[in-house]
Amino acid sequence: FRGKELQAQRLITQEKEQDEYEVDQRRRELETLARSDVEEYIKDCKRRRRKSLAVRAKEHRWHLEWKRDKMEAERKEKNKRSKNAALDRKYAELAREKERARIALDALRHARCTFSSSNPFGSILE
Repeated sequence: FRGKELQAQRLITQEKEQDEYEVDQRRRELETLARSDVEEYIKDCKRRRRKSLAVRAKEHRWHLEWKRDKMEAERKEKNKRSKNAALDRKYAELAREKERARIALDALRHARCTFSSSNPFGSILE
């Protein structure tokens, strides 16, 4: 009787140990899966962060290029305006000189100078 009782207890103990072993195996498997999920999540976060940084860097480069192009266009416009202003000043000065010359010629024409008859350019002045 004792041998059967000991054998029954041993079987019960072995079954408990087997159940505990299976539970432990499932727990370890779940821990491993959870750990791999966490690692995948961390990798995904790093990948998204890297992409975000790359997008921000790309936008920054685009903004710098746009700013550079804008400054270049402004510089060209300023250069063009200053060149046109210089031409305007030049032609205004030429117009003033032409007006002064016309006034001087009119003054000579209407002065009835005594030297106008002996002036070799008298025909031009009249």
